Amino acid sequence: MSEDIKSRVMNYLNCPYGDMHEGEQLNFVCLETTCKEMGLICPVCRTQKHSKHKVIPLKIFLADIYTNVNAKQNQNSLESLLEQLDQVRLKMLSSLKDIVQKMVLQIKLLEDQINLSHKNTKQRLLEQNQTQMNFPQLFQQILNTQYKNVDLLKQDVRKIIENVSQQQPGKIEIDFKPQKLFDSYSKASQEAINQLQMLLTSFKQSTQKISKPIEKFTLPIINHNQINFIFSQTMKSTTINVQDFKIATQSVQQNIENRFILIEPSIQDSCKIAFKILHLTNFIGLGIALKNVLQGKNLRFDYQAMGHGSYMASSNDHVWSHNKKEENMISKSFPFGTGDIIIIDVNLENKIVKFKNKNSLNEPISLAFDIPENDEIVFCVNLGSAGERVEILDDWE
Repeated sequence: MSEDIKSRVMNYLNCPYGDMHEGEQLNFVCLETTCKEMGLICPVCRTQKHSKHKVIPLKIFLADIYTNVNAKQNQNSLESLLEQLDQVRLKMLSSLKDIVQKMVLQIKLLEDQINLSHKNTKQRLLEQNQTQMNFPQLFQQILNTQYKNVDLLKQDVRKIIENVSQQQPGKIEIDFKPQKLFDSYSKASQEAINQLQMLLTSFKQSTQKISKPIEKFTLPIINHNQINFIFSQTMKSTTINVQDFKIATQSVQQNIENRFILIEPSIQDSCKIAFKILHLTNFIGLGIALKNVLQGKNLRFDYQAMGHGSYMASSNDHVWSHNKKEENMISKSFPFGTGDIIIIDVNLENKIVKFKNKNSLNEPISLAFDIPENDEIVFCVNLGSAGERVEILDDWE
């Protein structure tokens, strides 16, 4: 079967990108896992962006995959692998639970020690105070040998010793200072608290080391069916520069000329796109455009007249509509600026485009749009001032 695939005549689809890609067939596959455009590519794509990547012809890729799948399809059934996966999860959770239980026991012992230290210190303070009050009587009882019980005598002498000071050699002084005992306990408690903070830091570092081996399995699953939108190299104003197909920069201050850059491929189904505002000076508009209408106007922004060719939300909280006067050049949107991420959601069935600022709690705003029979819609960016930059994000979830 693999040889049959290699000799089969295939009907390759054409690359959706314009300019030099026009008419080129998608007959290569980029296998570079770090490449954001991994997958089907044309010969021009290969030369422009994948020259240093692992690239093979689509036929060879399919033949090799077919052979490999047939060789391994009976080695492990999906049901068995899923069962083993569940067992691995249970093993990790069981180990975690066991460690947590042991930690709880240690914490309980520490809690008991804290409570005991408090109880003993409180008792010593009370005893010290009582000794101070009874000292004259104790002194007379010892001096006059009034004790009949030796153990009681030893106990009272010990209480006195605990409250004497020997700061100078050969000189004994009575030193009743409850504050001193409290200060000593307070200092020891603060040292214990510091150790707890160090333990917390160490624990966080340890958990990070523990999670490191499985970190790559926790990353969001990328939807490889997501359309790879790029800034067009041809459908743009001459003053707008494009970097790596994903970043557009306005180089000259504009009035209504040279404002637009369009995004490829055109919108064929309901979809979303996200733009990050890298730098805002004065005005940035984001939305969708009627490709033929806007190109017919040489990408001018004739915003004061209806039929200008775009449906947008702009950084100054305005909206712009090609065919509805009540939704054109009015304050209806939300402001956005440098660092914000704007998500545009196009619903082709209902002909509604929604705008949402990912960094804001503002509700999304919507515009209705219409598509003439002889036209198609594309995402668009409108840059009014020099230095304004916008990036197309591949992953914004």
